[in-house]
Amino acid sequence: MVEINDKNSVFETLPWLSIESVGKSASLAIVFQKNNRLQIITEQVESREGVKDSLLPLIEKIAESSVGSIQRISKFVLINGPGSFTGLRVVNSLIHGIAFGLNRHVASVSLFELFAFAWLASDRRGKSIKSKKVILNVVLNARLGEYFCGLIECTCQGETRVNRERQIFPWKIDFKDMPNVKTSAEISSWRGQENVLFCPDLSDFSFVELLKELNLNTDRVSLSVLAMLYQLIMKRNWSNPQEIYPLYVKNKVAQSSIERQIEPSLNLRDLSERDVPLLKQIEENAYDFGWSERNFVDALNENYIAKALINNSVMVGYYFWQKVLDECHLLNFTIASERQRRGLGNWMLSQLLLSLKAKSITAIYLEVRPSNNTAISLYSKFGFSIIGRRKNYYPGKESREDALVMKRTILI
Repeated sequence: MVEINDKNSVFETLPWLSIESVGKSASLAIVFQKNNRLQIITEQVESREGVKDSLLPLIEKIAESSVGSIQRISKFVLINGPGSFTGLRVVNSLIHGIAFGLNRHVASVSLFELFAFAWLASDRRGKSIKSKKVILNVVLNARLGEYFCGLIECTCQGETRVNRERQIFPWKIDFKDMPNVKTSAEISSWRGQENVLFCPDLSDFSFVELLKELNLNTDRVSLSVLAMLYQLIMKRNWSNPQEIYPLYVKNKVAQSSIERQIEPSLNLRDLSERDVPLLKQIEENAYDFGWSERNFVDALNENYIAKALINNSVMVGYYFWQKVLDECHLLNFTIASERQRRGLGNWMLSQLLLSLKAKSITAIYLEVRPSNNTAISLYSKFGFSIIGRRKNYYPGKESREDALVMKRTILI
């Protein structure tokens, strides 16, 4: 459940800047406090040819006019796709550079999640929905007869209350399945169906009541403003800029600067017993109480599915999982400690999920320490939910630690 009130600590971290370039134009917005009221200023770059050269001066201009300078911006919000390859690459590279240089965190959100949020928030539709769970199929035009399709699960976590500690948006928004690309022929029957947002546009929604409840003033709602509203209300996890990269959905023709550091020689290969000494070394550096050499040998002898993540001919991570009927139990998912926070975990997990879908696996389960916030954040970003707790599951220095059980459904 999400609660917004006048004393919410989220407002103490302002100002934030949001940015996007998913279509023919780009937009940015900055949110800040003025006279005890939230203010949002938004600007737009209309010409695709001018996006690359216009965005940084525009960011500097809007920051200077509202909060004094770009150095005062504390966090960045990025719409990471899907959309134009060039636009996604340009904006991701720009935000990577600015946020990294200023040592700021970034939150990313997809257009699929934003339009699901817009559908629920428009004229407070979420208050009138009787069902506790809604599945939305968000369909976006990818041009040339193709469409980006994202299945979004919206779960109501409580009733709306109207008082000073008011809860204005009781919905949780998650991906139900990995986004994909379909042809116009494949989705010809979807148009007009209930709970299908077919090529939605911002003009389809109204946010008057939401802005009023937030006591927020803005002259118009652009995609960047919508992303800012989403982050203010949904409180998406903040990440290091190196962990953020575009959501292309279909095969891409361009890369961001961060991706160029990761992907040219990034691949997965099968593990064998000859890898055990290096596995043990990576495991010991990553965890206080990890797998032993015997654990690795036994797992390989049990014929668990085991893959090594190779970057520039060096093993930098690995995973082990066990098939139980049509489900996956993820036993070990590790990135070498010196290679963490570079987006490698995102890449390896996305590849694992794609391989599970190809094998007709319907669900994936895993255990994680409650203290491992980085791992929990990664799994949550990929649609995992906490479904239980195993008492005294992990060894510890002074006492044993529980395990959180997380699950993600995989649609075949």
